[in-house]
Amino acid sequence: MTNLKNKAVILLSAFLLSSCIYFGGPDDEFEYNSKYEPVLVKRENFSSSVELLSPQTQKLMGKIYVKDNYLFISEPHKGFHIYDNSNPSSPIKLKFLKVLGSSDVSIKSDVLYINNAVDLIALTFKNDFSGVTVTKRVENVFPEMVSPDGYYAIKSSDEVVVDWKLKN
Repeated sequence: MTNLKNKAVILLSAFLLSSCIYFGGPDDEFEYNSKYEPVLVKRENFSSSVELLSPQTQKLMGKIYVKDNYLFISEPHKGFHIYDNSNPSSPIKLKFLKVLGSSDVSIKSDVLYINNAVDLIALTFKNDFSGVTVTKRVENVFPEMVSPDGYYAIKSSDEVVVDWKLKN
């Protein structure tokens, strides 16, 4: 009789534990309660989205990087404002380097290394800042950007999250 009770307890325990396990898949519906919506870009457009533009109005300021007489001031997820800092009391806006999904830069010699959302890019400038060339792109080095409240984007595999904006 004791053996039968042990089997019953084990069977009941297994049944109760299995009810706690989720067996659903990625296509199952679930509630998505983020207060933000992802800014998505198709991979084919994303890979060619780095641009050197005329100076832009800076809305948010991120990190500041100094290289020789130049300041690179990040605007999170948008790019970098470039200043000529030859006269530190009066920096001159030169250009805006558009790099979607960016937040940080590192410079070695004359090569800039930037996180371009999930990719790592290396780029160089012409001496007069009239052009920029992406010399190397390593795809999917960084994790996908999550929303400020911790959600991942619902997206297709050919899309890249470059920012999140507050829903209206």
